[in-house]
Amino acid sequence: MKNILFLGYNSKKTKLINLLKKKNFSVSWTNKPLDIRSNLKIYDLIISFGYKHIINTKILKKCKRPIINLHISYLPFNKGAHPNFWSFIEDTPSGVTIHEINNKIDTGNIIFQKFVNFDLYKNKSLTYKKTFEKLISEVEDLFLLNLNKIINKKYISYKQNETGSFHTKNQLPKHFIKSWGQNILKVKNKYLNYMLKMKQKRISLINQIENTRKNNNVNWMNLLKIAIKSNPDETIKVLKKINTDDNKISKLFKQIH
Repeated sequence: MKNILFLGYNSKKTKLINLLKKKNFSVSWTNKPLDIRSNLKIYDLIISFGYKHIINTKILKKCKRPIINLHISYLPFNKGAHPNFWSFIEDTPSGVTIHEINNKIDTGNIIFQKFVNFDLYKNKSLTYKKTFEKLISEVEDLFLLNLNKIINKKYISYKQNETGSFHTKNQLPKHFIKSWGQNILKVKNKYLNYMLKMKQKRISLINQIENTRKNNNVNWMNLLKIAIKSNPDETIKVLKKINTDDNKISKLFKQIH
């Protein structure tokens, strides 16, 4: 009998645990951080799905084989948090991926993946809740479809060659998300309008700074002219010191790689 450790979602949030038990696998479950002192080699497979903790290199080295992760994005796009939100906001592909876990977040070799086309502009009533549930179902089905290959490690994994995208929890604009039952298209339009206004505001501020600096440069030149007229020798000494310090700063910048 194969021993499986399931990390993250419990049997109320995913159908996989009970289905694996029905297939006579011995399944243990936890959503707590893995203990480095645990004997992880007793497990033939460790599955991460909705697991909130980072698994470090020391833990990975203690496992019999790579831990696999079920992620509701079409990697390498939308690694990290809230992939279902960012795929719509940034117009990146939606989908699901099963991949091996390495020492970074959602960057391990891809085992299986599937593109999911929601076609937001045709299905204008879509909500984040509906699309999230669809992605959960899709990744579970993808896992079950390839269960034997995954259990027996009869798959060929491949590297993520593109950079894709990554998001942290803190990047989620919470003031736009009052409920995951909200309409995606409405939230997206509000968010994009807000970002456009912010961009215009920042450009306006940069222009103001540029104009102010221009005026200030004129003021500095006027001050320099007054100093030269009043005390040229002392003024030149100060200018030489400024130039020396500027050269030092330039040399320090060159040391920055």
